[in-house]
Amino acid sequence: MAPSSFFDDYQDVPNVETGPDFDAADDRTLRMASRPVDTALLDQLVRYQETFLAHVEADAGPEAMARAAKAALEASGLDVKAAEWGSAVLRAFGGRRWTVQRLRSKLTELESRSGPEVDEVKKRVQDELVKQERETDALGRRYGVETVALLRGREAELLALHTRLQKVLSRG
Repeated sequence: MAPSSFFDDYQDVPNVETGPDFDAADDRTLRMASRPVDTALLDQLVRYQETFLAHVEADAGPEAMARAAKAALEASGLDVKAAEWGSAVLRAFGGRRWTVQRLRSKLTELESRSGPEVDEVKKRVQDELVKQERETDALGRRYGVETVALLRGREAELLALHTRLQKVLSRG
């Protein structure tokens, strides 16, 4: 019997889960349902977010948000499903990288101080940095290693968009 073409398509998603790490298995399943982000799609997603932000940074009311979403779809050429899926990928990546940025800032701030309490805080921050880097790499299991590499290549731009978007959306 010939192997299923469904599984043949996902041979780049190794089944390396061992022990009780069910998140890895879940990520692998989600990766099989995901689509890769290439440069063209990333450009469209950035255009979508930039257009959306241009419309809502001054007025984040419900009507303005609806108009902004429509304008962003038109400007980017994305359909609603692609825009929402892509935005979720950018939020996951941006959230991790924003956290890394904040932790690095905190570590830099702590470097000028000393003492046993400061050393303990530094150690916790360094441990959390390692964890966040590991979690960023784990996004590759969910969205594809190539996708995460592409996002890392434009990290500064994506992080700036993420920060602006979070500021708008958290106005309440």
